[in-house]
Amino acid sequence: MELTNNHRYFIQYMLKNGVTTINNAQKYCDYISEGEIESLAQLKTLVIEINREISKQCYKLVFNTCEVTNEPYLIWLNTKNDDISKLQISYSSLELEYFHVILQEILRSEEHRITFIVCLNLTSTLTASYSRENGEQVLRKWIKNGYFINKNPYVYLGPRLILEFTSYLKTHLPDSICNLCSELVFWGKSCESCYKTFHIHCIKKYLENQQNCPCCLTEWMSSIEDQSNVEYTNEIEHADNSQTTESDVSNSMDVDDISPTQTRTGRRSGRKNISITSTNEDINEPGPSTRKRHR
Repeated sequence: MELTNNHRYFIQYMLKNGVTTINNAQKYCDYISEGEIESLAQLKTLVIEINREISKQCYKLVFNTCEVTNEPYLIWLNTKNDDISKLQISYSSLELEYFHVILQEILRSEEHRITFIVCLNLTSTLTASYSRENGEQVLRKWIKNGYFINKNPYVYLGPRLILEFTSYLKTHLPDSICNLCSELVFWGKSCESCYKTFHIHCIKKYLENQQNCPCCLTEWMSSIEDQSNVEYTNEIEHADNSQTTESDVSNSMDVDDISPTQTRTGRRSGRKNISITSTNEDINEPGPSTRKRHR
């Protein structure tokens, strides 16, 4: 299938942000397509079509629900898991050391979370001098990219980190698996009888038609807390809320001008035509899993 400008604009949008809320993804698609792509079903169709192309370069767009906020996200993932794909180019070796120190500290915590202040204090444990100010700056960048979630005063593993580090996390935390969807769970709900753990959104959906635990079949007694309305620092949504303006669309694309015959009337008349990366170019993926891959 030949990619349209709608596909190309959205690929650039996801390359730039790495992660976005479903709400913002729909707004952006509605804007670039002039209303042709506005529903969730249409967004999912667009993602399927894009995945057919980017899978050739070992990338994938994935829908995922954040455990901490219960909010759905769309995430750009690197699916290649070898030494080459782990080559980092966007961050220094010291920043990557800091990233892994935060990750390990969260995993060692009984509740799988640490305070923002503790994260900053971890800069003093690195093998070289690294200021708290630099630590805060890069940590906020990782929060923006979906690797961590900041729900004051705590920092949690973000949806993108969990997806990109799934193999590592499942190997080292074999008990942190939701017994309904078989995916990683860190802040779910446990049965009071058998202590099996489930994602809140998984068990909530299951209990709409059932009254018993799916594992031990005893009556479910635990309350299900809805975290979707809990206040937290959503730096992801704040970061890409500004993406829906004409100037941002143009500024984010370093491409050739679209020809008059290709130009739509109205809002898209001044836009630029972009093409998917050619076989002679490098792709720079945002975030700690960044790899520069010569294809």
